[in-house]
Amino acid sequence: MIGLLRRTKAFTIPFFILVGLSSLLLILNNKIEIELWINARNAPLFDIFFKYFTKLGDGVTAAIISLIFILLNIRKGVILLLSFLISGLIIQILKIHVFPDILRPIGMIQITPAIHLVEGVKLWEIQSFPSGHSGTAFAVLYCFAAFTNDRKIQGLAFFTAALLAYSRLYLFQHFLNDVVAGAVLGTFTSLAFILVFDHWNLMNRLNKSVFALIRKDSGTK
Repeated sequence: MIGLLRRTKAFTIPFFILVGLSSLLLILNNKIEIELWINARNAPLFDIFFKYFTKLGDGVTAAIISLIFILLNIRKGVILLLSFLISGLIIQILKIHVFPDILRPIGMIQITPAIHLVEGVKLWEIQSFPSGHSGTAFAVLYCFAAFTNDRKIQGLAFFTAALLAYSRLYLFQHFLNDVVAGAVLGTFTSLAFILVFDHWNLMNRLNKSVFALIRKDSGTK
């Protein structure tokens, strides 16, 4: 585990810093105060950007990315698919069966003219904890980081995941503790699957593209 964390340090170091600072912020401040502070920092360009950018963190997008990845590398694609599916399942169980009544910002904060809402974004009132979009984003993008030794790509993967998590705060969909919990669950689910596959050498013979496999099968006939 330590070896994998070190190999992906361009992702994991800022990840642990972000989680630590966010946790400290939540200890020192009320989550509603944090959300109101973020809500006040808005702009028309940000409204348009986050309204559409946040869709990259939904399950449909993750499924499409996983299927494309399977075509390029079957083993890695399967790891990515399992990581986001299992992290998503864990988060949905927590949201629906463990913490079903935890309110989202729209359910806890009185809406006044000072509250900025993005037009066209549907807001939910309950099942706030943890954030599913944040979990999916970090599950998928940690896999991206683990599949390469390029520090720039790893750093870009973290930045994209963090920005997707922030979009949930900007759009008034979640509190900071929701997105932190989702990020932790998503990252560590992916880390666990990568470690299991590596330890047991699972699907090593399928560490290739679907097209390469088809060509090989065609060549043996």
